[in-house]
Amino acid sequence: MKGGGPVARTGPDDSQVVRRVLDGDTEAFSVLVKAHEQHLFRLLSRHLPASEVAEAAQEAFLDAYQHLSKLREPERFRSWLSAIALRRSADFWRENARRAERGVDFSSPVELAWLESVMQEDSSQRFDEQIERDEAARLVETLLKEISPEDRIAVELYYAEEYSVAEIGEMLGWGESKVKVRLHRARQKMARKCEGLTGRGGNS
Repeated sequence: MKGGGPVARTGPDDSQVVRRVLDGDTEAFSVLVKAHEQHLFRLLSRHLPASEVAEAAQEAFLDAYQHLSKLREPERFRSWLSAIALRRSADFWRENARRAERGVDFSSPVELAWLESVMQEDSSQRFDEQIERDEAARLVETLLKEISPEDRIAVELYYAEEYSVAEIGEMLGWGESKVKVRLHRARQKMARKCEGLTGRGGNS
């Protein structure tokens, strides 16, 4: 299993707790909150500014509580909750899509070499290997603004968090083939943006 995927947990079975809530024991929902709040905060912190995480987590739990009866497979509560949170992350980026792009310095050979390695189809390098570097973080942010909010989430899940295609499909409600196509198209669009910014895309 890849590093970003679900880990084994101890405690009450999610499906049992969900059924308790649906049977009228509304206080039992706090058990689900305690069981999954750390996971949700970690997930959201990778996809949202720090200032937005707490509110997004609260809204995701509230949304999950209000629509719990729509969960057909109670044992998959964690994946369902993750999907709700990721949709809120996508909404955030959609609402902020018109923000002015931050300037990026592409004059450094080191940054160009890093960017090219990320764009390679078979590259095993992941975004998070150098994400702590300020320039690299700005490069990634600029490229991510070129794709849709949903594709942004998928790209981050796959490259930064190392979720598998199957896990991403489960969280986003997509088939595996759709995940692969969206990742491929997003990578192509980001590569074209990279070429344009670095002057390798021909006349522009």
